[in-house]
Amino acid sequence: MVSPSSASSAVTAAPSAEASVDAAPTSPAATHHRRLLVLDVVRGVAVAGILFANIATILGVTVQWNDGTVPLSHTLQQLLVQQRFFPIFSLLFGVGFGMLLASAERRAARPRAVLLRRLAALGMLGLLHQLLQPGEALLVYAVAGIAVLLPLSFVPRPWRGRIAAAAGLLITAAAAPVGGMVLIPGLFLLGLAIAEADLPRRVEESARHGLLLALVAGAAATPFLVMQLASPETAGFDTASSVAGLLSGMSLVGVLAALLRTPLRGALEAVFAPLGRMALTNYVGATVIGVLVGWPLYSPLWGLLDRDIVLIGDGEMFAIWGGCVLLLVGQSLCSRWWLARFGQGPLEKAWQWATWSGAWGREQVGS
Repeated sequence: MVSPSSASSAVTAAPSAEASVDAAPTSPAATHHRRLLVLDVVRGVAVAGILFANIATILGVTVQWNDGTVPLSHTLQQLLVQQRFFPIFSLLFGVGFGMLLASAERRAARPRAVLLRRLAALGMLGLLHQLLQPGEALLVYAVAGIAVLLPLSFVPRPWRGRIAAAAGLLITAAAAPVGGMVLIPGLFLLGLAIAEADLPRRVEESARHGLLLALVAGAAATPFLVMQLASPETAGFDTASSVAGLLSGMSLVGVLAALLRTPLRGALEAVFAPLGRMALTNYVGATVIGVLVGWPLYSPLWGLLDRDIVLIGDGEMFAIWGGCVLLLVGQSLCSRWWLARFGQGPLEKAWQWATWSGAWGREQVGS
C-alpha cells in the first residue's frame, strides 16, 4: 500500500483537519479549544510509519527475491508497516473534519463553503504531490471528503454522529478484506462519529479507553497476524494482510493513548507531537527530500519520467530505513524549532489560509 496521509485530525492527513479548532460550544466535538496531545502524538507516529511504507515508492526501488525466497525486509515491512499507518491517517482525517465542521458552523456564514475550500485546497496539493509520489493519498482524501463527509455535514445533530457511526462500521467491515484506499470512506465516517461523540477528549483524560481499544483490536488482529506469518510469500496481497493491518493500526492507536497516561508521556510528546502538528509539511517534505537525495542513486519520479525501478537487496533496504530514521529525527527537531517560533507549519498555515480567507474571500462572522 502506498499512501498515508494527515489526514489530519487528518493530515491535520492525511495528513487532516486541525487537532484543535475554535469549535462551536453546542457540539460535543467543540467543547474544548485546546490542542489534544493524543491526536498530535498519534498523528506523529503515523507520519513516521507512512515514511517507511512509502520510501520504496518515493525512491523507485524494490527488493529482489532470489530463488523464490521471501526477503526479510519484505516480511518485516508487511508485518510491521504496510496497511498499519494509512488507516490511522484516514481515521484522523475524519476526526479532524468533524472538529473543523463544528468550528465552521459557529464561525462562518456558509460553513460548508469553508469545508469545500479546505478539501479543494488539499486536492490541488495532492495533484502536485502525485507527480513526486505515485499513489499518494492527499488527492484521494480530498475527493472522498467531498463525496462522503461534506454531504453528511448537512445532517443535523445528533443524527449526524449516529449515521456516521453506523455507516462507518458497515463500510469499514465490508472494505477490510480488500484494504488499501477502499477503507477511506468508512474510516472517514468513523472519525467523524468519534469527533461528534467527543471521544478524543475522553481518551486524553483517561487511559481506560485506550487500553480497551488496544486489547480488543489486538486480540482481533492476532489470528490474522498468524495467517500472515504462515504465508509470507502472499503477505501484503491477501485478505489476512488487509484485516491484520487495519486491526493492528487501531491497536497501536490504543497503545499510544494508554502510554500517554504513563511516565512516557513526556518522551512521546517531545518526539512525536512536533511531527504530528506539522504532519502535512513533514509528509510532503519527506517526499521532496527523498526525491532529491535519491536522484543520483535510484529512480525517483519513475512514474513521471518512465524510469526503470531499481532492484536492491535486503541490506540496502535496511540502510534506506536507517536513513528514514535520521530524516524523522531531523524533521522532529526542525518541527520543534519551527513551531516554537511560528506556531504552525508552512503548509498547515497555507492550508488554513485557503480554508478561512484565501483567494475565495473570508466568510468568518465572528466568535
